[in-house]
Amino acid sequence: MDTLTLWLYRFAIWFVPLLPERFGYWLFARGGDIVFYLNTGARRAYEKNLAHIAPADMPRPARARIAQRALRNSMKNYFDLFRSHRLSETQVWAQLDSVVGLEHLDAAIALGKGVAGGSAHFGNFNMFVHLTALHFKNKHEIVVPVERIKPPAVFELVTQQRAAQGIELAPSDTAARLILKKLRAGAVLGLAIDLDPTHSGPIVNFFGAPAQLPDGAAALAVKYNAPLILGFIRRLDNNQCAVTIEPPLELERTGNLSRDTRAAVEKIVERLEFWIRQYPEQWLMFQPVWEEDKPSVTNSKPKPTDL
Repeated sequence: MDTLTLWLYRFAIWFVPLLPERFGYWLFARGGDIVFYLNTGARRAYEKNLAHIAPADMPRPARARIAQRALRNSMKNYFDLFRSHRLSETQVWAQLDSVVGLEHLDAAIALGKGVAGGSAHFGNFNMFVHLTALHFKNKHEIVVPVERIKPPAVFELVTQQRAAQGIELAPSDTAARLILKKLRAGAVLGLAIDLDPTHSGPIVNFFGAPAQLPDGAAALAVKYNAPLILGFIRRLDNNQCAVTIEPPLELERTGNLSRDTRAAVEKIVERLEFWIRQYPEQWLMFQPVWEEDKPSVTNSKPKPTDL
C-alpha cells in the first residue's frame, strides 16, 4: 500500500501540472462533490465543527451547502499542491487577486528577531507560505513545522518539493530545537493556530465552547520577543486568492510565561473567530477541534512553552 501511495503521488505531481488550470479546478471540485456524497465521515466531521460556528437557526440544507463548498475548496488545494512545483513566479503572482499587509511582515523581519507567523487551515493556506517564500526570495528562511506524512517516502518527496520552492519543512515531532534555532537566526516560521496534534496547548473558549488550540506561535513570540503575525488567505470564486497579513498582535510580556502565552492564544482566537465567522466555507477543518467532539487523549509530549 505504501508503494502504491508513493507512485500515485509521483503520478499526481507529474500529471496534474499538465491539466489546463480551469479544467483542473473544475475536476478537483467534482472530486469534492464525490467526497461530500460518499465520504460521510469527512462530511459529518466538518458539520460537527460547523455546528459550533454557524448560527443556531441556520437551516440544515444551508449547513450542507457550506460543507460541500469546503470540501470543494479542500480538493482544489490538492490541485494547487500537486502543481505548485511547476508554477513560475509570474504564475504565482497571477493567482493572487490582492495582497494586503506585506509591509507588516517586512517591518517585523527588519527587527532581526525572526517572525512567529501563524495561519489557519483557511482558504488556500499553502499559497500563503508560497507567497512569503517568493516575497523574500531566499533572503530569509521560511520554516514550517508539519506532521509527518505516511509513508515516509511521500513525506520526503513533499519535503523536496517544498525545498525547491524555498520552504523548509520540519517534522513536528523533532522540530522544537530546529525552529528555535531558525527563529533566533531571523527566519519566518509558519505555524498552525487552529489544530493541536500534540494535545499540549491550552483549552480556551472558542466560539463559546472549550477547545484545545496550539500555543507554539504564542509561546515562541512571548518567550523570545519575536513579532507574532497572523495571515489569512481566501479562495475567491474565480480561484484567485485574497491575502491579508495582519499587524503584529500586541502581546503581554509580564515574565509569567504560562499566563502571557495563554493571553496571546486568546488574542489569536479572537482573530480566528473573526475570519471564520465571515467565511465559514473557507475553514477547511475536517478533524474535531472542540473537546466535546473528541475522544479522550492522553499525551505526555512537552508543551511548546518548554522550548
